[in-house]
Amino acid sequence: MDISDGQTSNGKVVVGVEIDLKILAGRNLVAKDGSGFLGLGKAKTSDPYTKVIFNGATLEQTHVINKNLNPVWDSTFKLHLDGRKFRMTEDLVLAVFDKDKLSNDDPMGEVRIPMRELIERGHGSQVHERWYPVQQCRGCTDAKGELHVRISVLLRHALSLEQKQSIPLARSTETMAVGLGWDMIPGSFAGMTGIDLDASCVAVDFSGKVLMHECVYYAQLQSRSGALRHTGDEKTGEADLGGGDDEIIIVDFARMPANVCALHFIVTVATEGKTFADVKSARVRLVEWKSGREEARFVPAMGGAHTAIFFSRLARKTPSDHWAMQAIGEFDHTARDWGTLIPEVQMYTKDLVKGLQVDMNARVAIMRKGGLVRLTDYTGRSGIPPTVTLGLYWDVTDGVNIDLDASVIMFDANLKQLDIVYYGKLGSSDGAIKHGGDEREGDEKGDDEKIFIQLARVHPAVAHIYIVINSYSGQELDDVKDAGCHLFDAATGRDLARFAMTNMAFLDKHTALLVGDLFRDPSSSGEWAFEINAIAKQGRTASENVGDITKLLRERPARMLPPPRLPPGGGSFMMSKAATAAAGTIGAAVASLVRTASGSFVPPAQAPPEPPPPMGQPVVAAPVAAATAMMNVVTVTPTVAAGAPPMGAPPPMGAPVVAAQPVAVAAPAGGGDAMAALVQLKQMLDAGLISPAEFEGKKAELLARM
Repeated sequence: MDISDGQTSNGKVVVGVEIDLKILAGRNLVAKDGSGFLGLGKAKTSDPYTKVIFNGATLEQTHVINKNLNPVWDSTFKLHLDGRKFRMTEDLVLAVFDKDKLSNDDPMGEVRIPMRELIERGHGSQVHERWYPVQQCRGCTDAKGELHVRISVLLRHALSLEQKQSIPLARSTETMAVGLGWDMIPGSFAGMTGIDLDASCVAVDFSGKVLMHECVYYAQLQSRSGALRHTGDEKTGEADLGGGDDEIIIVDFARMPANVCALHFIVTVATEGKTFADVKSARVRLVEWKSGREEARFVPAMGGAHTAIFFSRLARKTPSDHWAMQAIGEFDHTARDWGTLIPEVQMYTKDLVKGLQVDMNARVAIMRKGGLVRLTDYTGRSGIPPTVTLGLYWDVTDGVNIDLDASVIMFDANLKQLDIVYYGKLGSSDGAIKHGGDEREGDEKGDDEKIFIQLARVHPAVAHIYIVINSYSGQELDDVKDAGCHLFDAATGRDLARFAMTNMAFLDKHTALLVGDLFRDPSSSGEWAFEINAIAKQGRTASENVGDITKLLRERPARMLPPPRLPPGGGSFMMSKAATAAAGTIGAAVASLVRTASGSFVPPAQAPPEPPPPMGQPVVAAPVAAATAMMNVVTVTPTVAAGAPPMGAPPPMGAPVVAAQPVAVAAPAGGGDAMAALVQLKQMLDAGLISPAEFEGKKAELLARM
């Protein structure tokens, strides 16, 4: 048996090495202390003690016994070594020293105990006791004598969970750490340039609602209750916080709110253009925090151009139940933040919340620098709300009142400034944007300032609505406590996008933040999109930053909007076990449908013209639904172009133009295809292709099969 990179030759993962060591005594050790005046005479005795060293680090040491060449220490130690860094080729070193008060301690020799010998003899369970000879070492060429040692070595292997497997936590458990780690593919482009992966913990209550203030992620490192703590954002996968963990989320069960039923652990690839195909391996570990003892680990299968992975969850069915860790190990191929996956998180909670109705429109973009989203992905089937609101919130720092101002500047397609809305001009000239007024002290509850935007009324010449935050009082933005902004539906209060400013070092010594650009996408009939720039500048008023903004917009590279997210999201298909059967299918179809850029299905006559593809990009025909008039039979009819990827998947590099050919496929029995058919049936109701009565009748059939 051998150990390399924390793994034995039989494939078992070694998570720790436990050494029970007792240094009983020494005999006939070398004398280092001279006799006579000032100790200048012949050496006759020593003041010996022993250090325990492994891999160059001192782990323990015995007490000093004065003037004795046959000391009896009788010292017992329990040593815990990190299994990932343990090597059987290393020796455990017992270094003997003579204690000196007026100079450095003198080496008296050392005992080297090979780890391989201890582990292979008795497979690590045998207790070895013997007198070991003291050998010469650096600084001591006259070593002699022996050490009486009793030692045993035990390898601790990981309890490896399989997908969907669970492990209950002991009721005595107070604090657990969930460690998430990943390794890049050596020599890959992502491995050389870096890839930003984010670990998040999403808290869900017993009604199935996501508790935003109890979630932790890179921009919210502690939950409101203090039950969850995040170690911070590790951007490249190169850091190691112990045990191979890149980011750790600490769970304090004693402080957990009684209404929390599940904690979902998710890792997303934040770097645009990168996926888990650039990641060699990933793992999640469950560790008892006080002792550091690993309870279990899960290593999901990797590969594929996915952008998010549902690692695992901690869950309980009632407030009186204790917690269990459950492995999930399923992926989403478009989401780059956990807020986009809220409907999927709810689906992974349905077994805990009876009758949970998943809100397919509950997505919120948790944005960071460089993030780009289309608003229709977060507004639901009803489209962009009549009024979207930009809310700015902050809190006082060390009792100092801080005056932050939210402003928007409007530009045309040539980046000519058309208008500005700020505390000194509370409305735009076209009447579409209104400022809620200036809050000077940051002590209002909720949002401190609001700007109301009616996108449908925005003048057609306006191509960019740029958002700026300024510290009029001159306070540095990184010093502001609990500050951030969000874009939300004014009627329902539901967030569309959030961006947190606290804990961001790049704002140090700056008074202005170029937040982002709410703009019309010229390639999709003016669909609104939102891009976070998050660039720190100087400026106490928005007008001081007009030049910064035009320079930024002029110089930024052209970016394609991400493909629209298919309702109800990849996670729903994964949860229903219908990823293959339901991808690109239509249930109970009664007419040919065309999927628009916003993700809805309409008859061909109502479909807008498709924009031409960018230069050099391969073209694949849009999937459409084949017609069937059999209302008394539920059918699943994929109509994906021959050789084309499933709906929602990007076309392969170099794919030719392929014409779409309808192919009729009967629906297999079971709940997975019924879920997919129900989703598509609802889309046809929304498109006006079937009546409410027809929808209810077919829904009853489908629910009976689920």
